[in-house]
Amino acid sequence: MATRALVGTIQTDAAGNQVLTSTYNHYDGYPENLGVGLNKFYDSADGAIKISNRGYISYLDPETGEIEAKHKDPADKTVLPDNYEDAMRKIYSTADSYGADYLYLYDFDDAEWVFSTMMGSQKVIDTFSGTGIENQFEGYEGGDMADYDSIDSMEEGYESKWKKFVNEESFFKDDPATIRFEKIRDNAYRMLKSEDGNQVNDYVDALERQIKLKPSDADEYIEYDRTDWKADFDDYVSDKMDF
Repeated sequence: MATRALVGTIQTDAAGNQVLTSTYNHYDGYPENLGVGLNKFYDSADGAIKISNRGYISYLDPETGEIEAKHKDPADKTVLPDNYEDAMRKIYSTADSYGADYLYLYDFDDAEWVFSTMMGSQKVIDTFSGTGIENQFEGYEGGDMADYDSIDSMEEGYESKWKKFVNEESFFKDDPATIRFEKIRDNAYRMLKSEDGNQVNDYVDALERQIKLKPSDADEYIEYDRTDWKADFDDYVSDKMDF
């Protein structure tokens, strides 16, 4: 199972409506991966608008910014209600239709990405409350790139703020094992996408059981490259057939 996400921007159209432009991200949508990649390579108004118009992303490499994409779907355009809470419910519904685990929206006001877990529409409402995203539903004319020339002059660099949020202030500090396994699981699916899907599902289930029994094994799997994944998967299939 992949860690899916919605990546979006909200801008005012010619009719004065607030419109969500959103891209579907399939693998590694958690903040350690997709969030870091957005921060490093799409942390400007131009970059945020560009990636939200991408439409479909299989995987965004947080180290290089390289995008893998199996499909060329167009970005979704969703006209939002004028009321902030109603708009957030609409955005939540759109992300939920993606099967998303995370929702990322670009805050043009503070020139930063803000993310929420998909733990109900009220969680989304609360997360984005008090940000520039909420201001866009209170007469704020967000989304005009001409207004954001000084993004790089923030008092604290966003990379520093993001690292602080993920490592110190977010709920993930309470469950690092879950985050590590999500990363291992998604790497397995991504690296083995050309193999038989049912066998890969069985392999990942076995991998989860193994790591639960012996958590220290996660250190090895987290470093696997494509060759390592293929070799381990082939061994699993071979052992299963022998049994």
